[in-house]
Amino acid sequence: MGMIKKIKKIKNLGIFSNYQWDSGVLADFERYNIFYGWNGTGKTTLTKLFAAIESGSLSEFPNLEYEISSETATFKNGEKFDKKIRVFNQDYIENNIEIAGSKTKPIFILGEENKDIAEQIEKDETLLKELNNSKNEQEKLKEKKETEKGNKFTDVAKVIGANTSGSSLRNYRKPDAEKAFAALIKPELLGDEDINGCLLALKQEEKVSIPEIDTFSFLQALNPIIQESKNLCAQTVEILVIERLKQNIDISRWVEDGLALHLKHGNGSCEFCGQFMPESRMQELVNYFNKEDQELKASLNRSIEQIKGFFRFIEEIVPVDKANLYTEFQTEYVSRLTTFNKERINLLGELGDLIRILEDKKTKTTERIDLEFTISNKLEKSIEEINKTIQGHNGKTANFQNQRDEAQKKLENHYLSEIFQTVKDLEKGIENCDTKIKKIIDGDEQVLGIIELSQKIEKNKATISSEHKACEELNRKLEIFLGRKEITFEVSPHGGYEIKRSGKIAKNLSEGEKTAIAFVYFTVHLNDQGFNVKDGIIVIDDPVSSMDANSLFQAFAFLKNSVENAKQVFIFTHNFDFLRLLINWLNYFYQKQSKPYFMIGNKVLNNERIAEIKKIDPLLIDHESEYHYLCKILLELEIDGSIVSVYHIPNVARKVLETFLMFRVPNSEKTFSKLKRLNFDEIKKTAIYKFTNDQSHITGGGFDPSLVPETQKNVKYLLEMMDATFPEHFDILKQSITES
Repeated sequence: MGMIKKIKKIKNLGIFSNYQWDSGVLADFERYNIFYGWNGTGKTTLTKLFAAIESGSLSEFPNLEYEISSETATFKNGEKFDKKIRVFNQDYIENNIEIAGSKTKPIFILGEENKDIAEQIEKDETLLKELNNSKNEQEKLKEKKETEKGNKFTDVAKVIGANTSGSSLRNYRKPDAEKAFAALIKPELLGDEDINGCLLALKQEEKVSIPEIDTFSFLQALNPIIQESKNLCAQTVEILVIERLKQNIDISRWVEDGLALHLKHGNGSCEFCGQFMPESRMQELVNYFNKEDQELKASLNRSIEQIKGFFRFIEEIVPVDKANLYTEFQTEYVSRLTTFNKERINLLGELGDLIRILEDKKTKTTERIDLEFTISNKLEKSIEEINKTIQGHNGKTANFQNQRDEAQKKLENHYLSEIFQTVKDLEKGIENCDTKIKKIIDGDEQVLGIIELSQKIEKNKATISSEHKACEELNRKLEIFLGRKEITFEVSPHGGYEIKRSGKIAKNLSEGEKTAIAFVYFTVHLNDQGFNVKDGIIVIDDPVSSMDANSLFQAFAFLKNSVENAKQVFIFTHNFDFLRLLINWLNYFYQKQSKPYFMIGNKVLNNERIAEIKKIDPLLIDHESEYHYLCKILLELEIDGSIVSVYHIPNVARKVLETFLMFRVPNSEKTFSKLKRLNFDEIKKTAIYKFTNDQSHITGGGFDPSLVPETQKNVKYLLEMMDATFPEHFDILKQSITES
């Protein structure tokens, strides 16, 4: 695949949560590549990605996704890279320096070989290759069966999810199907009718409960009124009959109403004709329409009004529309509603008849009427039937979720049952593969397995290796790297090497010494049997971490000589002085404008700090110190209110202040004393000093949120002071940053 050209995508790699390569800004990777970034920005995290490329995965980040382009192809996580990659980072140091015993792990290098042992190694390696091939075949067969099994569950999960749409299984996935299948003891297939019933139950939407129609008893309330009506119809009154009024009901009503008005408003004359009303005629009419007659009519009117009240009550009963009920209740409801409407019409007709009889009785108070009248209870029964349907609907609503869950589980088990035997057969095949793989790995009494055969080969290789020669090479390289012959390796009788300082066991190694030892070990390891430097990729993260400035040049020269023949090299550092050495070296290789110099930068997104690969700032290339770049950070500072956006600023401000004071007040005084010499607001100077001195080593996790506005304020004070006390310098500085 050739050299790596770009990292197109990184996802779920710690601080590299969702990174995309910016082809419009970034140059492609070349043979030698530099990455610069402060501690904590994500350098070491990115080196872990290179460690994952060769195998295609990284156990520390199981959800890692990436896409990387080489000169000839693009490959992703899960795909193995065809070139060997060696990575030096903190993980490598921890894996190769045994701090408790101050030992490194043994390095086995093949030296003078015993012919018999070498031949045996060759035979054993051939056999080991055959065993690995057999193991790979079984693993592929197992993987095929596992994939087929997985596909079965993926497919059935889609079917279950699709057929339980709207239920709690709408997000049904493969793991859900596998879990449910594990609990399935035997197939539970459904018939077509049961399937349709379950599907219907899941597709229905839950409806609200419906109030029942008032079961007010019409007969119980109407019967006393009907009985009273019968009694009134049977009553008669004695009156002096006026034949013409008796024969003409309409005239009788007119005269009766007129008499009442005349008695109320009259002055002795007829309001209709204006003639004087004879006393005898008045008496005759009063006798005809006497008190008993009026009382009977009043009673009849009360009964009529009561009956009309029931009439209106029955007329105003409005059952709910069928659409408010579940589908399975609607046909029954409509049928019972039809019966109800029919019986309501009949009852209203009967009540209308009764009202007319009572109205007629009012004109025949002298006659006995035998009222034969009964009210049917069919309307009440029809209401009871409607309420039964409503009760069924309400019962389903009350138990709706349980019914859905039951239907859902039946469907789930049905569809899983369809693949039951196929999956069981695949599981048996997978188990057979595991048995064969275990035998290939562990072996038996007659044949060595991979584990014992590998141990045998390694033991033979160790027998013919030369530890003394490897130890000699380690000591020589460590002296070159550190620039002094203080720390040495000696072969331990217990295996490995003892690390000594000036001839004595080194009990306490500094972090810089641990890094140096690990890096020298790393360079020796580059020449072992499993790696070809000329065809390999080397990744190095801060080999000069925690080292003093005097050792940088030796370390740089050592690194350059160690990797100069490599196919491709990636070097990461947070040390600016080391960065300058790397840039000055690589500038001879890259004369073009676009050079493979990069930065690991951070930005805040949704109050989360994320890492990204950026083009290196020109200020870091054009100047021999970091001062211009740090000033640029302060001049362009934008604070979004979050802690993560400012936690590094106090340290930046401290470095800028110390550098500024170094040439503005060039003496050996401490920072506070130098500040006192500057002609600037004393309160602001005190604030600047306290901010840079107290906060410059606090991490984001311990940063007080109240200091976010303090950061913005004190950075402003610092820039004001630089401008006020050395304006010529400040103007040139800003111009230089702007031009860059």
